[in-house]
Amino acid sequence: MAGVLSLFATGTIWYYFGGLHAGAYLYGVGVGVVCFTSIAVTAALLGGGLSGDRIVLGLAVYFGRLAFAAVALGVPIYLGSLPAVPLLCGFAGVYVIENVVLLVGAPAKMAGENSAVRSGHGGVERRTEV
Repeated sequence: MAGVLSLFATGTIWYYFGGLHAGAYLYGVGVGVVCFTSIAVTAALLGGGLSGDRIVLGLAVYFGRLAFAAVALGVPIYLGSLPAVPLLCGFAGVYVIENVVLLVGAPAKMAGENSAVRSGHGGVERRTEV
């Protein structure tokens, strides 16, 4: 989803501001997609059965993602090789688009899971006597 919208935004940026700004925006989108994908890796490592190795690896992926984002975004901005605003807008845009997509899809998925419990099919009921 983010890829399709970013291509449209890149075309618009290219038309109004030129190739350098469009390239910086696409670079920011690429860094954002890599960082957002690593969130899934971290969640997969920490979501299963927890062991010391998985926790250490999950933390390493998490801090590696932060370091990667800082270096991948900071170095081109510091060197002045890419404009900062389109680069950061591309990076932040990935997070905004993906979170909106996930928030829109989550209630529908949750409603499907909870409907079985509300109707009495598949739910677990505990009764205690006082």
